[in-house]
Amino acid sequence: MESLVSIFHIDLKLFLAQLVNFAIIFFVLYRFAFKPIAKIMQERTVTIEKSLEDARAVEKKLAETSVEQTSILNEAKKDALAIVEKANQAAEDNKRKLIEKTKAEVATIIAGEKAKIASDKEESLKELKQEIASLVVIAVEKVLKEKMTDSKDKELIEGIIKK
Repeated sequence: MESLVSIFHIDLKLFLAQLVNFAIIFFVLYRFAFKPIAKIMQERTVTIEKSLEDARAVEKKLAETSVEQTSILNEAKKDALAIVEKANQAAEDNKRKLIEKTKAEVATIIAGEKAKIASDKEESLKELKQEIASLVVIAVEKVLKEKMTDSKDKELIEGIIKK
């Protein structure tokens, strides 16, 4: 060992002093620097791992939410189409009912007008018959006054009375 000391020119006292200084500095650094730094590093590692897990959970939840959102949108579209279909059906039903009601009203109005026209026609014919009868009576009276004598007039009256 002395040969190593003489070859490298190592002073043993100085070497021991440096070794003791190194041990003291190592102990102080280990105790007051390395342990707290290691503890902080461990805490940061845990925090980072937790953040990564949370990020993965958020990504997973986002994917699930996206799928759920798509499902909800598809459901909403189906519901909207069903509502539109029901509205169209209701509109068609209302249209059909309105057309039927209008046709019934038109038929009622036509029937009423036909009855009124028939009544007016009948009344007009009745008035026409009365006027014709009146004119015939006047014409017959004029003709009979000129051609009938008093004796023929009495015979005609007696014949009518007997009937």
